[in-house]
Amino acid sequence: MRHPRLYILAVLALVACGGSSSRQVVAVVNGEKITASDVAAMLPQNLDSMRADTVKKQVLDNIITRKLFAQEAKRAGMEKDAEYQVELEQKALVNQRLYDTVTAPGNRLTEADVQAAYKLLQIEAHLKVIAVQEESLARRLASALEQGAVFDSLAVKYSTLPSATRGGDAGFEPLLYVEEPLRTSVMALQPGQRTEPVRVTGTWQIAQLVEMRPASPGAPPLEQYRPEFERRLRQLRRREMANRYMVELRDRVTYNPEGLDILCRPVDSITEAEKGVAVAYKDESKYVKVARLLPVAARFPVTLDSAMKKYAVRRAIEEDLMYEDALRMGLDKSPDIVRQLAGEREKVLYNALFKKEISDQLVVTDDDVMDYFRQHRDDFPSPDSNRVAGMIRSRLLTERRDARMQEYLAGLKAKAKIEINQAALAAVKKEAEARARPKQ
Repeated sequence: MRHPRLYILAVLALVACGGSSSRQVVAVVNGEKITASDVAAMLPQNLDSMRADTVKKQVLDNIITRKLFAQEAKRAGMEKDAEYQVELEQKALVNQRLYDTVTAPGNRLTEADVQAAYKLLQIEAHLKVIAVQEESLARRLASALEQGAVFDSLAVKYSTLPSATRGGDAGFEPLLYVEEPLRTSVMALQPGQRTEPVRVTGTWQIAQLVEMRPASPGAPPLEQYRPEFERRLRQLRRREMANRYMVELRDRVTYNPEGLDILCRPVDSITEAEKGVAVAYKDESKYVKVARLLPVAARFPVTLDSAMKKYAVRRAIEEDLMYEDALRMGLDKSPDIVRQLAGEREKVLYNALFKKEISDQLVVTDDDVMDYFRQHRDDFPSPDSNRVAGMIRSRLLTERRDARMQEYLAGLKAKAKIEINQAALAAVKKEAEARARPKQ
C-alpha cells in the first residue's frame, strides 16, 4: 500500500526543460533534487546490463537515504557540530584544486621542451651536496669552505640529506633530475668547483661538482619511448612548479618560537593568556594565535616529539595560506567543488545522525550473548561460549543495527515527500557510460 506522501512518478514531469541529460532530475526528496549525474557518479564503472535496473534503484535508494538523514540532522540542529569537519574537507578540496591550477602549465610541452629535457637526460653529474634549513647557516658553511674547510666533513656534520653519512656524496644523476635552480648553477661549474648557497625545495643547498659525463647507460632513442618520457617530464615539471610555489609561500611566513613551544605542550595545560600568543606572522600583517591552532595540537599523539609537532603546526599554517590564495582565485566557486562539498556535508550529517540514532542506541549485554549461544549452540563448533562470544556479539550488533536502521528509515520516509522519475532513472546508464568514455 502506497503511503499518501510518497509519490512515485513514471512521467517526465521532473525533467528540466531544455536541460542536458546529466541535469535531468531523477528524484526530489522534500524539495531537494537528485540529478542523473548524482546517480551516475555512484554507479560501478562496469555496469552489468542484466543487473543495471536493480543496481540503479539501489544506488538511488542509498542517495535518498543519505539525503533524508542529512535533512533530519539539520532539523535536529546538528549542522553546527559538523562545520569543522566540513571546513577541513572544503580546505582539502580547494587546496587540491589550487595545486592543480599552479602545476597545470607543466602539462603543456613544446617540441623544444622535449628536446631540451632529452639532452639533460643524456648527461650525468657526480655531485656532493650539503643541504641545511637556514640560509644563515648555509652562508656560514660557504664562508668556511672558502677558508679551506673540507666539504665532506661539513656535510657529515650539518647536511640534512641521507647522503650526509657519505660526506654529501650523491653519486651520479642525470642533469634532468637535478632540481632547479640548483641545476643551472651546477651546469656552470668545472670539476672541483662548488655553487653558492641555492634555495631548493625549502632547503639551502651547496653542491660541489666531482665529474660530468655522458649518461651510462645512455638514454634510448627518444622516439622509442616518447609517450613515457613526456609523461615523466610533465610529472617532473609539475613537481618543480609546486615546489617553487611552496618556497614562495613559506617566504611569506615568520614564526614565533614562543608560540611554537606553547603548542608542543598538552593542550589542557595552555592558559588563556598563552592562547593569545602569536605563533606566526603571515604576509607581514596578519598573525596566527595559539588559540587558532589548538585543534591541530589536540590531535598530537602523546609520544610525538616537539620537532614533529612544530612541523605539523607549520604545515597547518601553510595550508591556511594556500586556502586563502585559492579563495582569492575563486576556486571554491568551481561547480564540481561546490557539488563535492555538498556531498561531503551530507555525508558528515548522515554519519552524525547515524551515530546518534543508530550506533549509540545499540546495546548487547553478556546475557544477550549467552542467550544467543544457548539457542544456537549447534551452530558453533566449540562448546566454550567464551571462544565465540566476540563473534556472537558482533553478529547481534549487526542484526540490531540493521533492524534499527530499517525502523528509523521507515519513520523518515513516512513523513517525507519523495518523487521519483522512473523514465529519467532508466536513462541514467547513458550518463554513466558517457562519464566512463575516454575524453578525446
